[in-house]
Amino acid sequence: MSRAHILKFSIILFAPAAAVLAGQQRPSFFLPEIPDQEIAQAYERAAAQNVLAAVNPKIYFGYWSVCADGQGFGYGYTYPSLDGHQMTDALLWLGQVEVVKANWDYVRTFQRKDGSLPIAILPNLAGKQAGEGTHLAPVDLNGGLYAHWVPGNPLAALAGPTYIQNADVIFRNILDRKWLVAQLPSINLAADYLASLTDDRGAVKGAGYYIERPTRIESDGVAQCHAVDAFRRMAALNRLVGDETAVKRYEELAERIRQNFVSRFWVKDHFAEYFHPQRGLIASHGLTDVDWAAIALDVATPDQQAILWPQLKDEKRFYYGGMPTGIATRPETYEAWEFSHPDRHDLAAMGRVWYLDAQARARMGDAPGLLQGIRKVCEAGRDNGYYWRERYQLDGKGGVAPVGPNTYCEYPANLIRIVQRFLLGVDFRLDDSLVIVPTVTEEFWKRGFGQTLRWRDRTLQYRMMLDRVTGTYEGRRPQRLGVRLPPVGKGAKVRVTINGRPSPSSQEGDMIFIALPESSLRRPCRFEIIQTLAQ
Repeated sequence: MSRAHILKFSIILFAPAAAVLAGQQRPSFFLPEIPDQEIAQAYERAAAQNVLAAVNPKIYFGYWSVCADGQGFGYGYTYPSLDGHQMTDALLWLGQVEVVKANWDYVRTFQRKDGSLPIAILPNLAGKQAGEGTHLAPVDLNGGLYAHWVPGNPLAALAGPTYIQNADVIFRNILDRKWLVAQLPSINLAADYLASLTDDRGAVKGAGYYIERPTRIESDGVAQCHAVDAFRRMAALNRLVGDETAVKRYEELAERIRQNFVSRFWVKDHFAEYFHPQRGLIASHGLTDVDWAAIALDVATPDQQAILWPQLKDEKRFYYGGMPTGIATRPETYEAWEFSHPDRHDLAAMGRVWYLDAQARARMGDAPGLLQGIRKVCEAGRDNGYYWRERYQLDGKGGVAPVGPNTYCEYPANLIRIVQRFLLGVDFRLDDSLVIVPTVTEEFWKRGFGQTLRWRDRTLQYRMMLDRVTGTYEGRRPQRLGVRLPPVGKGAKVRVTINGRPSPSSQEGDMIFIALPESSLRRPCRFEIIQTLAQ
């Protein structure tokens, strides 16, 4: 990737770019100002050496591989399900908006009339078969793989939520109503296909949501939680265009699935992993990724969260050989009948589970646990030249056995997402507000942290410390900004200055909101928010 290409990044972050790292010129984009050199360095390499390196316009504008070397899992292959969202979200944080939108347009052309989308697009196998050994599945004449080759058809419920997640994060970044109106028929169609996998009780079928071996036939608990999240997002997007009929339909679907899940999947003190059509609820492998998903995606009831969270918070068995996050705390208890394909590839720590782990910790305010997971992933990358493997399996000796392609982008993409969304707590909201609610330790607050965000025609530079936020804003329109500082006790007072003058603020729960005025590059708005105890 050329320096000229890197210089086109539209997200510019704190940190000097002149230093030389491991004999190579450091990328010419800036990084978040994070008071942890291990994380800062890994973030940089995850971005430049992995996620951005996977982008290849020679295939088509908007193409990226799921591996940084462009070869792993097939040259020129596209994986819209799961990988498609992990990379879309990471690339948006790295300013690659037009690349992401082009990829969206490409994937959309493969949507069938029933709303289904492919789990993979394999152009050179069009009209042929894909799979391993005798387990094969037909590839459509358009190159799309719409059913999995693993018996039981895992991932059947994955493509729809991925597509919906992508629509949501793209719109939050561009906030282009015309784009949303043009895309909604297709997004709604994908949601309707997901609804077709949902029975009258509210159980979503489709086997393993993002894993294949074990196959989790036929209703994976993770799929239930992601379906709830997907339909909630659908209701919110349709509300923006005033389609209250669609809003009601999707809200009712989300609630039906949630009610079925919290009542049917709950087993004494945790959630069952999946529902098998002959064997019933399977809940014999300890705590699982379903438990993380139930908290991360706000599906569990408050009472269930209160019982579940103390068990999850410090459960080290999720970290396989120290690597976050495994699918279950007792992987050795899986039985042969749970695998419709002979290998046990997905009994492993994976970036997709780590993301749910991190999201749950952010929701519950567990800054030390969140940081611990981030640091473990950064260490694993450092020890492998800042590349990550697809899976990390237990080696039977207390350690971990990395398997799968060496340059797989799942962990680096999720590192970028987790740092931005959960550690730094950046949230672009549908009402055009920008909210920053970090989940960091006292050390971070004392040393300070921040970054510069650039989106649409706006730039916000900010730095946060124990008692204040300072920064600048440039934009053609006013910007509503919400921040959360550490609590200082009762009687706290907030003082806001904008361009040196006292300005009003409002309080919503534990967040402080201010209105930043329109300003130009030559004369940016300067602001300061200070929180103190009343005298």
